[in-house]
Amino acid sequence: MDYRKEAIECVKDHVLPLHKQIYAKYDGDFDRIYKEGYNSMSYQGRVIEPGKVYELSYSECSCPKVKCGLRSNPEQCECSRQSILYILSQLEPDSQFDVRIENTILRGGDRCTFRIMRRAGVK
Repeated sequence: MDYRKEAIECVKDHVLPLHKQIYAKYDGDFDRIYKEGYNSMSYQGRVIEPGKVYELSYSECSCPKVKCGLRSNPEQCECSRQSILYILSQLEPDSQFDVRIENTILRGGDRCTFRIMRRAGVK
């Protein structure tokens, strides 16, 4: 399965514009975005190492295909990881990031949590 293609299709029209608004509101400052901008009832951001490492977690699986019962395999979480990578590439095309799945609801966790790392030497 091409999770990258599926991820892009899923987030490009609604989720990406929302992230672009948050990015603009905080002038691209990821420390502020993950402290202030990514905090709501359903998702939470956290700064692990300022300027370098962040965490994003969701209180429920946000995948529409999982929500409606079309998918239940934990491999589907790769689509969420690819969504985050795609959004980051659109927000900062000259930067490079790694995204690691820490835990997901489909893997038995109580939250979906992703670790986001800005690659060293690259803005």
